[in-house]
Amino acid sequence: MAQESNYGDILLLCGDLHIGTRVQKLHEKIVSALGQNKLQHVLCTGNVGNKETYDWLKQISPNFHCVRGQYDDENNEIHYDQKVIQIGIWKILLIHGHQFVPWNDEETISVFLKENACDIAVFGNSHQSLISKFEKKYFINPGTISGAYGSIKQDAVIQPEFVILECLGDEIGVYKYKLVNGELLIEKCVITK
Repeated sequence: MAQESNYGDILLLCGDLHIGTRVQKLHEKIVSALGQNKLQHVLCTGNVGNKETYDWLKQISPNFHCVRGQYDDENNEIHYDQKVIQIGIWKILLIHGHQFVPWNDEETISVFLKENACDIAVFGNSHQSLISKFEKKYFINPGTISGAYGSIKQDAVIQPEFVILECLGDEIGVYKYKLVNGELLIEKCVITK
C-alpha cells in the first residue's frame, strides 16, 4: 500500500461492490490492507450493496464521498448522482458511469469533465479497471473491489480491483491493486497536471 506521506492526501477509489447481492463480502486480504492504510479520502463510484458495507467504507476515512449507482436506490444515504471533489489543485468528478453512452467512451467522459471543469473522472459501471488520458484529462475506473460480475459478462471471472491515489501537488501517484490467486498485485504510474 502507498504509505502516509507528509506531502499530500491518500485516496481510495473503489466501487461496484454489490455486497449482499452478487458477492457476499470483500476478500479479507483487501479488508486487512485497507485497514492498515492511512486514507484521507474514500471515493466510491456506487453500487455498494448493503448498509453494513456502506458504513464500513464511511469509517475507514475521515472524508467519504459516494455517488449513486443504478442499484443503490435502497440506500437512502447516497444522495448524489455525481459529485465534484477538490483535492489540492486537482478537481475530481466522481460519477458511477452508467450515465456514459457508450460506456467508457473517452469523448463522452470528456464532455462531463468539461461541463464540471474537472481534471480527473473517477467512474465505475464496467467492473473493469481503466487508467487513461484524453485531451489533457484523466479517466480512472477502479474496477470492482469485490470482484462482482457486471451486467454484460455475468459468467466472466472478474478479479477484485481498486486504486489508491497519492496526491503530491501537481503530481499523483496511481497505484492499481488487483487480487490474483489470493495476492494483491500492484501496478504504479504517475499522472501530472
